[in-house]
Amino acid sequence: MLTTALQYAEKAEKLCVLPDVYLRLQEMMDDEQSTLADIAGIIALDPALTSKLLKVANSALFNFPREIGTISKALAVLGINEVRNLINTYGVTSAFATIDTSIIDMDRFWEVSVDCALLCKYLAQKKNIKNAKGLFVSGLLHNIGELVVMQTDPKKAQYCQDYDKNETPWQRQQDVFGFTYADCSAELLNLWQLPQSIISPIEQYHQAYSEDKDEAISLLYICTRLALLNSHPGMYSKKSFVGQHIMDDLGITFDDLDEAVNFCNIEGMSILSALSLKA
Repeated sequence: MLTTALQYAEKAEKLCVLPDVYLRLQEMMDDEQSTLADIAGIIALDPALTSKLLKVANSALFNFPREIGTISKALAVLGINEVRNLINTYGVTSAFATIDTSIIDMDRFWEVSVDCALLCKYLAQKKNIKNAKGLFVSGLLHNIGELVVMQTDPKKAQYCQDYDKNETPWQRQQDVFGFTYADCSAELLNLWQLPQSIISPIEQYHQAYSEDKDEAISLLYICTRLALLNSHPGMYSKKSFVGQHIMDDLGITFDDLDEAVNFCNIEGMSILSALSLKA
């Protein structure tokens, strides 16, 4: 019987296979002797990955004035850290591509996840948030623990979807499993050896009210809640739900939140399409 977030993650690691090209790229990017040309050569061997990277590179995420037409140009313009983030996104989302859609609405799942990622991206840039380079990926992957649990314990996971205004999703998850989906997400990403800059905000954002929290952690706290509000209008009060104290610490206003939501509502579908996350 599975009882901890780590045990669920360990089972998912066996069920969800990372693409071979992702594993090769991960190894290559960790090798200081590898060049951008080496990395571009491996990416070019996978047409699906090449297409996704170019679509995202030419999207509103980066807003470059000229079209980026080759992987070599994308690497040169975006830089290795941004490309690494996009490759991590590709690897993890591909591992869940074959999940049973009869037990979870994957369109809904990825819409909320992309909303969170775009909110993170917009507000991190607007407010010059420190240590936020991997925050788009943190926002996108913060809730993959739901997919982990759904594969192993679908009845309990479906019960956790049936929350209401008197209870947050993570409160119900904690009551049912003894951990949140974010805990499970972090455990799986640790097993897959993603960068700590991506994992750490996911591990800690539910405790963002603690003292001395990193700005990236606090921003993910805000954006996960704002994405939930955007997908369930009227279920919760924005003023009480998002966290005024944390907003004040980051210098974020409610007007900033409205602008961020408008941005993700406009760009969300194109990013879902670029990442091939829309059915």
